[in-house]
Amino acid sequence: MPLRTRTTYLVSHLRTLRTIRFRFCLLCCSIFFLSLVWIELVTRQNSVNEILIQEALENVGRDLRYSNVYRKTKHLPKNLKYLLLWTRRDFAPFSFLEEGQRTFLKNNCSVINCYVTADKRLFGTDYTKFDAIAFNGRTMKSYKLPRKRSPHQKYIYFNMESAENFPVCNTKFDGFFNWTATYKLDSDLPTPYVLIRDKNRAIVGPKRRMQWKDNMENVYVDYRQTIENKTKMAAWFVSHCRTKSGRHIFVDKLQKALSTYGHNVDVFGNCGKLRCPRGKKSTSELCNLLLQKEYFFYLALENSFAEDYVTEKLLTAMSYSVIPVVFGGADYSRFIPPESYIDGRQMNSYQLAALMDRLARSPRQYSRYFSVKRDANIVFEVELDKLVMNTERATVLYHRKGKEPIEVTDDSQLHINADWINLRWLEDFQLTITEAVISLGPGYLTAFFKTKICDMTISK
Repeated sequence: MPLRTRTTYLVSHLRTLRTIRFRFCLLCCSIFFLSLVWIELVTRQNSVNEILIQEALENVGRDLRYSNVYRKTKHLPKNLKYLLLWTRRDFAPFSFLEEGQRTFLKNNCSVINCYVTADKRLFGTDYTKFDAIAFNGRTMKSYKLPRKRSPHQKYIYFNMESAENFPVCNTKFDGFFNWTATYKLDSDLPTPYVLIRDKNRAIVGPKRRMQWKDNMENVYVDYRQTIENKTKMAAWFVSHCRTKSGRHIFVDKLQKALSTYGHNVDVFGNCGKLRCPRGKKSTSELCNLLLQKEYFFYLALENSFAEDYVTEKLLTAMSYSVIPVVFGGADYSRFIPPESYIDGRQMNSYQLAALMDRLARSPRQYSRYFSVKRDANIVFEVELDKLVMNTERATVLYHRKGKEPIEVTDDSQLHINADWINLRWLEDFQLTITEAVISLGPGYLTAFFKTKICDMTISK
């Protein structure tokens, strides 16, 4: 073989070997890398599986209904307190609770040894084994109550609805409950819609005697641009038109009074012609941004009059740069500073319209209502998980080790609304009963007689 041919062959062979060697190295590296990835995935999955298995075992261990499956009763908590929801979960606050301890664990509660259930047969048919039984006043029936009762149990009355709409006037409930948990601030477990927290997240209100900081700073510079861009007088977001408070009558009278100044109330929702804008954000958020941008006042009108009955409507105004005009049966100074709102029941419609017109024309005076927003120590918020908060606060069940008897509450006016019984609100509109029936609809007459019967019942 000629020398040149032999040389060419050798060079070609070397190149082939190099190519093979490179591909082999590349294959080895790929295999090594994929092995690392596989090991990481397996390790991570095993870790996740272990966590899931442990969590499942813990959940099963906390739930007595699965004790036969779990077969390790020694792992079941010994200090659980059992709360039975006697009425169904359809309505707040019971609708916030999941079975067992789940809700307390999810909310990082300081006390988690409360086991909530709607299963009346958790202990067979013996209701006396529950530490407490909760009743929702909205669905509670006097003919569907536990037949036997232990002197060591607590019966707790819950109601987030107005006493005007769901009064308790059956004498069968005299001395029946141990605790009350309602929006009323004098409840054993107050459950207001609005909470006031300090900068450390501690709850400081609402309460019957709130000590508000005198904070009338000049905040005009901060809000000048926002105020000067507003062009409309008032907005009302509403879904239920005819309510016992007669708020639609209030709006009709205010509309008439404002028209003398060239203003009006824009009504959004089922009871008006306007609708909130639509977009990527939620409809309610877009509504609120529109409110802040264009309107001077927001009508926070409750559907019924009852002491301390203040819903989240109030916080819509407190969360945005707009002055709330409130209308309800509460003393609003228990919930927000007196200088931050206008009480629509403290003046007639023409006086209210004159005040609103004057404030809208004077940005400096208008901005004084926003002084409270500068107080960094106070935060207003809606607390939705009422039952969680109050069940956690019910530490008497947690600390009670013995089986001592528990006192009951002797209150024949457990959830009665004096404003509705006295019908004081009719004076606000200067209406007769006949005029009220015409304005509020036939349902008002039925409610009126129901209230009178209830009044006579508790007066006996």
